[in-house]
Amino acid sequence: MKRCYWVLLLILVACKKEVIPDPESVLLLAPENNNNCTTAIRVSDQQSQVNFSWQESLHTDEYELVVRDILTNVDQKKLTLRFSSSIVLESGKQYSWWVNSKSFQTENIAKSQVWTFYIEGIPTSSHFPFPAKLLSPENNTQVSLENGVLTLRWEAVDLDNDVVDYDVYLGPDPDDLELALENLTTNSISATLIPDRYYYWKVATRDKQGNISNSDIGVFRTSP
Repeated sequence: MKRCYWVLLLILVACKKEVIPDPESVLLLAPENNNNCTTAIRVSDQQSQVNFSWQESLHTDEYELVVRDILTNVDQKKLTLRFSSSIVLESGKQYSWWVNSKSFQTENIAKSQVWTFYIEGIPTSSHFPFPAKLLSPENNTQVSLENGVLTLRWEAVDLDNDVVDYDVYLGPDPDDLELALENLTTNSISATLIPDRYYYWKVATRDKQGNISNSDIGVFRTSP
């Protein structure tokens, strides 16, 4: 009987599935967030080489650097085993970037924070404002209304410090957002909403020169 017990135990141990840890997200280092990327190496009047770096993450076999042209939403991707990489980009443009941590043992991917930067081009009198960062409510969360009202908050950065106002878009359909308020000079609004409903929203930032940048679209759900 004792022998059968040990045989059964060995079988259970042999059949136990190995737990494969998911890769962890990296901590971005450079270029810094909301920075004009003074470390970029000018290749020509139209292009500059940008060096990206991040910290090592656990359970990761390779890293995928993703750099997005904010104006066109076109991505450039580069795989590397190192904690740094470089890409030649067009000057005079704004970009966002992040790093995906990947493992050869699992299909799960860990995405880092998303940072933005600007590459100086031929001297210009005005820079586009960076896309606003939606602060509250946080993305993909459920929120409670106070007397049917919710406060939306965001922040914006502009290298020229000449942001004039904001337009806020809000609605139940991300492909057909309605203009809730325009020419707003504060970084928050109080909106009357319906309980137990999904809402999508974005903020357009405008500077003195009329340059406009749009934030990502956020989503949240109001409590029943």
